[in-house]
Amino acid sequence: MKKVSRNGGFTLVELLAVIVVLGIIALIAYPLVTGTIENSRNKLGEEQFKRLDDAVRSYITKSVSEDEACVSVTDLKKGGYLEDVTIRNPDGGEVINGIYRIHWNNDNNQYTWIYDGSQTSC
Repeated sequence: MKKVSRNGGFTLVELLAVIVVLGIIALIAYPLVTGTIENSRNKLGEEQFKRLDDAVRSYITKSVSEDEACVSVTDLKKGGYLEDVTIRNPDGGEVINGIYRIHWNNDNNQYTWIYDGSQTSC
């Protein structure tokens, strides 16, 4: 009778054990990775809207002299108040290129502004 030798290879049990361990690692890592991506997306959105807010504040300080005004994101870029880059909403990916309606509030003696993404010019 011939003797069968086992030279190399893995048993089915060993392969299943490796697959189970890899599955457990994937289950642990997936929420961590998706959470990191979501956090970075949120930070990007906050940073972009802060830039827009700062640009509108600068525009008001230098350019607004009446009680009502409006300025488009395009005009903020052309006037040097905002970097000439495409700003996108991190949630939907659409380009932010609307207008800001600026209003003087007599109650607290300050300007308030509202972003209107449905219009691109005043």
